[in-house]
Amino acid sequence: MTAACVTHSVPDAGAKLYAATQTMDEARHVEVYAKYCDKIAMTYPMSPWLKALIDATLKSDRHEKVMIGMNMIVESLALGAFNNMYRTTTCPLLKKLTFNVMRDESRHVSFGHIYLGPVFAKMHKDDREEMAQFAFDAVNVLASAQMQGGSLASRADPGFLMVLDNSGIDRDDFFKGMEEAEADGISQALPPGQIHALDDLMMPAIARVGLITERTRPLYEEAGIPISEDLRVLEAMEGGHPVEDSAAAE
Repeated sequence: MTAACVTHSVPDAGAKLYAATQTMDEARHVEVYAKYCDKIAMTYPMSPWLKALIDATLKSDRHEKVMIGMNMIVESLALGAFNNMYRTTTCPLLKKLTFNVMRDESRHVSFGHIYLGPVFAKMHKDDREEMAQFAFDAVNVLASAQMQGGSLASRADPGFLMVLDNSGIDRDDFFKGMEEAEADGISQALPPGQIHALDDLMMPAIARVGLITERTRPLYEEAGIPISEDLRVLEAMEGGHPVEDSAAAE
């Protein structure tokens, strides 16, 4: 639905043609994962913070904002999640279909940069600041959800709570253990080959097109959101392949 909104909202024919292929890609992704979920007979609800982000994107008053929300924020989140799922799963079927989906998602992220970069470079400063504010607000939705529970896997996410229940893990015991581990200084670093969508993909993508401005940079700092401008993981993922262990670790 969000990809279709991009197709409808962008003004030029070339962007519409590409956005139409992105919409087709997303429809295929929904179909293939729906079939996989039917196969394992298990589904989980959308996280409330993700729904809030998508709703804000769909209600945007400018096509540039729709593309920021879709091609730079949501797609970065998806690309990071798919990479981590690919690296974690032991199911050959899920690994194969996720690899193919990642190739599509990497193109979608690249399109956001290719299209929006020149647009923002020519945009009036006031309009560019409006875009930068929208980008901050979108990122802050994700960061606030993360901080609320210590991670995106938190009490604020009903889907994650269902995962605990289906795995036979007591919710209170789990979160108590997480709190004790943090108090003891035990690291929650990601396993080798996994990436953090916000730090490794989202923030570098926003910075790359000039949407971290002198005005918005302090907003990120006040919100406790680290500003990462290292493009290595993002550019590696845009190549259409899972990130290598060495790239994720650097």
